[in-house]
Amino acid sequence: MKFKPQVKNLSIILVLTYSVYYAIELISNYNQNFQYLKLAIFLVFISRLSQLPITRQVSKLTGIIASLTIPKFLRKPLFSIFCEIYGVRRQDMIQPLEYYQSFNAFFTRKIKTRKIEQGIISPCDSKILSITKVLNNECLLVKKVNYNIGQFLTGQKGYDMELSKRRHHKDTQIYSCILYLAPGDYHRYHSPVDFIAKSRLHIPGKLAPVKESNLKSGLYEGNERVVLEGEWEQGFMYITFVGATNVGSMTVNFDEDLQTNQEMNISFKDYSSIHSKSPYQQSSKGVFIKKGEEIGRFNMGSTVVLIFEGNVDWVARSGQKIRFGQCIGQ
Repeated sequence: MKFKPQVKNLSIILVLTYSVYYAIELISNYNQNFQYLKLAIFLVFISRLSQLPITRQVSKLTGIIASLTIPKFLRKPLFSIFCEIYGVRRQDMIQPLEYYQSFNAFFTRKIKTRKIEQGIISPCDSKILSITKVLNNECLLVKKVNYNIGQFLTGQKGYDMELSKRRHHKDTQIYSCILYLAPGDYHRYHSPVDFIAKSRLHIPGKLAPVKESNLKSGLYEGNERVVLEGEWEQGFMYITFVGATNVGSMTVNFDEDLQTNQEMNISFKDYSSIHSKSPYQQSSKGVFIKKGEEIGRFNMGSTVVLIFEGNVDWVARSGQKIRFGQCIGQ
């Protein structure tokens, strides 16, 4: 098997990183000053990762580095700097900064119990990029940029979902709501309504950056994503989790078969036949997820897309910063 030059180079970098890190780990057991050298190497590699061109390998390497144990005496100053730069809501944290052994543990931390408001709630801490009525197979992503809903939800290029024909009720509207999670946001996602997840579609793809400044036509359709298809009280609903650079790992708590950030084909899972555990409830249609219940998490920030039918009076607006549990529509 021949490696592409970039992949081969990245493999060499990974081996060298581990070798150097291991050597410093041994030395640091005898001399605490070397902990600073270990941190310096860690920060240099983090700063270089975004410059590497192979987003999937970069994401895997980032995941490995983000899982490395940080010395306890460095955790508070390191995470404090991160909190300051990215505006982390430290008042939501359950544990002190020293508790989190790695960047990954810090990114995916749990938070204090939030109040769940009436109506449709935000599934995550995020910025709302757009709230739009869906009139055909193309829909607004951000200003002057559209995305193809059929290809986005199925992975099939040029596919037309014909969502109007999928409606449960003739008098309902169809909406798209796109929420972007920044690196400093709480990284777990929850159900915005009482939702029955009927199936899951995992669509492998690229892991291109999804920051608002990088958005362009074809980006959402090309990135890796996990699509939950189901229904709520007013009709059909799709909840989609979109990967990005350094965010190849996405989870669904009750789906042990889901493996993301892997070189593989599109995979489908019927949720009507799985055996879900508490707090989820199994029904003949699929897995019932109560409003506000956690569905899964990103290992860093990324994007959640809601596409659903209903008659909604929106109280949130495009461009608004919103937190999980807050009402976005009645």
